[in-house]
Amino acid sequence: MVGREADLSIVLHAIRTTGGALLVADQGLGKSALARAIIAELGSEMTPLRVYASPSLARIPFGALAPYLSALQVERKDSVLPAMRSVLAYIHRLSPGKAPVLMVIDDVHELDESSSLLAAQLVASGAVRLLAMSRTIQAPPPEIQSLATDGLILRHTLQPLDRAQAHELCRQVLQGEILPSISEALVQSSGGNPMFLLALLAQVRREGTLVERNGVWLLGGEPLPPDLRLTDLIKGHFSRCTDAERELLETVALADPVPLQVLLQTGAGDQIDALVEARLITIGDDAEQLVRVAHPIYAQVLRAMVPAGRSLRIRRSLAAYLGQLGSRPFRVETLLRSVDWSLECGVPVPDQQLLQAAQVANGLFHSRFALRAAGAVRDPAYRPAAQVALARAHFHSGDYERAGEMLAGVLARTDDLGTVKQAAVLAAQLHLHLHGEPAGLYDLADQWARAVERIQGTNPKLQASRAVVIAEQGHRLMRVHAKLSEGRLAEAEAELRTLQEESDGFPETGLVIKTLLGDVYAATGRLVSGAALTREALALLRRNEDELLGYYEYVLTTHIMACVRLAEWDEVRVELERYAGTGHRGLFYFGGAVSYAYAMREILRGRTASGLQMLNAAIEGLRQSDLEHLLPIALASGAYASAMAGLTALAGEYLAAYADVPYKSVPQLQLLSQGYVAAAGYLIQNDAGGLGKLRTLSGDAKKRGLASTELDLRQLSLRLGDLTELDELVKVAGLTEGTPAAQLTSFARALRDEDMDAVLRLSRDPSVGHALRLTLQSLQQRDLLPEHTGGAAGRQDFLQQVKRQLQKLSLVPDATGGLQPGGLAVRGSSGAGLIGAGLPAFGLPAAGAVTVHARLTRREREIGRLVVGGLANSDIARRLSLSVRTVEGHIYRMFAKLQISNREDLTAEHLD
Repeated sequence: MVGREADLSIVLHAIRTTGGALLVADQGLGKSALARAIIAELGSEMTPLRVYASPSLARIPFGALAPYLSALQVERKDSVLPAMRSVLAYIHRLSPGKAPVLMVIDDVHELDESSSLLAAQLVASGAVRLLAMSRTIQAPPPEIQSLATDGLILRHTLQPLDRAQAHELCRQVLQGEILPSISEALVQSSGGNPMFLLALLAQVRREGTLVERNGVWLLGGEPLPPDLRLTDLIKGHFSRCTDAERELLETVALADPVPLQVLLQTGAGDQIDALVEARLITIGDDAEQLVRVAHPIYAQVLRAMVPAGRSLRIRRSLAAYLGQLGSRPFRVETLLRSVDWSLECGVPVPDQQLLQAAQVANGLFHSRFALRAAGAVRDPAYRPAAQVALARAHFHSGDYERAGEMLAGVLARTDDLGTVKQAAVLAAQLHLHLHGEPAGLYDLADQWARAVERIQGTNPKLQASRAVVIAEQGHRLMRVHAKLSEGRLAEAEAELRTLQEESDGFPETGLVIKTLLGDVYAATGRLVSGAALTREALALLRRNEDELLGYYEYVLTTHIMACVRLAEWDEVRVELERYAGTGHRGLFYFGGAVSYAYAMREILRGRTASGLQMLNAAIEGLRQSDLEHLLPIALASGAYASAMAGLTALAGEYLAAYADVPYKSVPQLQLLSQGYVAAAGYLIQNDAGGLGKLRTLSGDAKKRGLASTELDLRQLSLRLGDLTELDELVKVAGLTEGTPAAQLTSFARALRDEDMDAVLRLSRDPSVGHALRLTLQSLQQRDLLPEHTGGAAGRQDFLQQVKRQLQKLSLVPDATGGLQPGGLAVRGSSGAGLIGAGLPAFGLPAAGAVTVHARLTRREREIGRLVVGGLANSDIARRLSLSVRTVEGHIYRMFAKLQISNREDLTAEHLD
């Protein structure tokens, strides 16, 4: 019943207050499951009377009601009045004056005319209440429809599950966490249809594509096409089609999409109308009126079912249309489908088109198809470019050794500038991923430059051409990237400004320059300016999507980081949802990064428990694929968050994994990661050396000009109770753009100046964001020791007063993870810090804030009973043959659902 709580409430209300309800939905959306839940919820309140309609009974008068007409004389079988008397007599025997009778009719659209008329009269007379279920594409009988039109019953349409509901369904079925990117991909394939979603989940588990690691379900590879079980489940949807309609449906599935005019030229107008009415195809509102199969999974199943001979015949019928694809601007999806269809039919495809399709597929992370298309290239002139495409596909699939083999020698022998660029960029990504140090980028940039010179020397016409200018800017940008990776921000910024002046409006170089410059601005405290640049880069990408397709994840990641620093949560949500809604296959490879952004959004808004769940899933996703090198900061912030929540085994595991990561992030993230590691160690071991390490790291960030990182580290020290360098915190916060930094400046200055009125004013200000409120709570809860204040007795006394005043305000998290000072809910939307700098200084939401009815898994209930019984985590682990870390993971997921903060708050009632 995931996602059906509102539907259940609406229909129950209609049954109790009116004549009943008519449930309308496509097959698989859960009409029958909802009906069972309604009957169970009503319990003894109403007595159900089940009526089963079917096509075979539809031709027999009162066929569906036959079980309740035993007293009816044979010669009066066609008369409504005697039939009604017979049914009423049965109803009186079924429920003699005790409870109303609920007539439940499944597949009411198959009900015969006599039965539908009798059912309508029984409802209209008040003799029964009605719960009828009908498919969207088949109208219910007129008599039943009239009941809804006249307001005697409610007509209620079930909608597909949305992203959040589908994600929750996946979690419940899998009994564990799943990356939101994977559930998003599944909901796009299933169209939000619960039956299809469950079937897809079953398939990917059967074939081993979906695997569990540390309680998180991950994709171990690209999902395979629908298997026989899934095909059998779906193909019944096409059973009512005529032969002509079926062939048209197959044509659309094979060419998907195809312009309406192309289909009309075949004389298929009537079939098109019928398939649209049956909701099997859709016609777009665009200029070409593109026709598509209504459901992605329908198209996959149809393509798999078409015999090779008929597929080739259909392709020949569209030969004129398909032949135009190579001579005009193409739509990405059309190109890929056309090439794939040709390869399946054994039709020759020009090498240039194969290469183009392989490059587009790589941009969309369709690695399997990219390997197939590039592998089919035979012309020696295109082989270097095909090798790069193959290398890119292997790189995306995690086969770095094979990617390196395919790239070997390409830079030295290719005569194409575009291939040189692609080879150099991929070689740089491969080098950073395998070795982590940026020095090798300078050598690759030199190789790129020599290749450009060599190609110009053999082709004088290229001198000063657009392609050469772009290539020269490209290897200069690679050197800039190396400088950024080394922390040489001032040099990098100067070079980027020069390149910006010389870029001459080329979209690709303009995009990279804006993104890199935005990153420099964000690292040096110019957060608002940096976010504006990356926002411009995203807009530029969308205007030139086909050309810049492969840059989407790179630009999006940089922009999301800037928005997280500024606590621009609405923009974070919009951009992540927009990316998820594209159906981009990159979700499989950037799922960890996207999940990390979601996790930080939750944590920085004070929703610590759900954020920890997402963070754990994100870390597992990044262990699988980490093209942006976010795993170190994720592990470090995960260790800190887990230590704050008292999950010491999990924190220890993250710390050990952090030490084993073979590559590093950029300097600003390296420093921040080290800060989280020091903070986690301080929390676990209570070692004051951790505070000293944080001060050293803050000083290092200051020397490097990394203002934002310095602010993050100093704020982290403040969260741990270290107030020895408030002057430095005031300085760096004052130099950093954005509302969160301004609020932190005011608070740090109030502490430094021992201004109690300002502290209390800030603590009561409803516009103050979550990050600062959580800092206030941290000071309220943490013991303030002399080493936290540098031994200054006056400041120590003042801070004790601050702590007492904050305790009087009773700052506690509310049900959503915000804070309630003095019982007054304050819901600010601001935060501070980059991906974890604003991690709250407390564990899980406080108990008693709200009564929660949560769905716990079987394993969570089992562990919960042992917790209630007083067993320690280690004892529970031994008893259930689990690791301590796994037990802790189940416990904090259970606490998140129940919105409680510790073991003492868990009761047997929660487990009921």
